[in-house]
This record gives sequence, structure tokens and C-alpha cells, in this order.
Amino acid sequence: MKRKFNLYKLFPVFLVAAIFSLTSCLKSYDTYNDFSKVGTTIELPLAALNQETYGSNKVQPQVYTASATPTDLPVYVNIASPKPLSSALNVVLGVNAADALNKFITASGKTYVLLPSNAYSVASLTANIPAGQRLGFVTFKINTAVIDKTVRNYVLPVSIVDAGGQKISNYSTVYY
Repeated sequence: MKRKFNLYKLFPVFLVAAIFSLTSCLKSYDTYNDFSKVGTTIELPLAALNQETYGSNKVQPQVYTASATPTDLPVYVNIASPKPLSSALNVVLGVNAADALNKFITASGKTYVLLPSNAYSVASLTANIPAGQRLGFVTFKINTAVIDKTVRNYVLPVSIVDAGGQKISNYSTVYY
């Protein structure tokens, strides 16, 4: 009895062999990005995350339970550079109420109310980033006991005011 040879059964084997034999490494250096020549920029990482994840001018949601004890809200500052800096850097943040809030409301099309100044406090608006490191932070204390619970859309726009002589990134304002 003769067996019929079915070429279709061998098709998956030929396909796998073709895939592995036709792959190669990218040998063109035209698409290589040399980040060693890029300068240093200072950014707020959550601003970049919000823009990449939610689109520009979106709020970084924060949920707080009403409490008599203030809750910490750390605002991180990042040094974006090929290598960490060899000296410490002080970055000054600020609550950019007028400019940032108006731009945000216009771009989002929603109504937000600036978080009242008695609803938050901060010991220092200066983030100290030690030499050889990339992250620093400023801690805001959110006092939920003084917030009007009938208003649902509070926002706290925090911006980089001074980057210690370094370039400020486009990701310089985050909306909490």
C-alpha cells in the first residue's frame, strides 16, 4: 500500500524555518539616537505620565478620605539627563494658580475650582536633589477637614518655577 505525501502538513515547518532564516539584526546606524549629547532637563514625571496616558491637560487623580489629620501628597521632580549631575540641585516649585489653572480649564473644557490655600500647606517648595541622584520631592499636606465637600472638582496645579539653571521640560506642570 502506498502512502500519499501531503505537502500541506509540512507547511507549518517551512513557515517557521523561513521566519527564523529571514530575520536579521538592524545594521543601519541611521536610526541610532546618541543620547550622550542630550542636555539636562528638569521635569515632573507625573506630568509626562498624564500626557502620555490621558492626553494633555489631564488631572492626576488623588482621592482623600475626610480626616482631621492632613494627608501627604509628594510631588516628585526628576532630572532627565544621560548621566546624573555631579552636584546637588535645588528645584523650586510653585502653585501656579492663575496661568496654569486658566490654561487647564480652557483646554479640558471642564470646570475646576482651585484648591483653597487653607486646604494645603507645604514646609518648603524647594526640592533638593543630591549629587548623583535623579529624584527629589516636595511634600504637600492636604487638609481635607476644611474642604467644601459639595465641590467635586478641585484642582491643585503645581509647576516648576526655577530649575537651578537647568532647562525646564515641557512636562513642568502637574494637576492634582
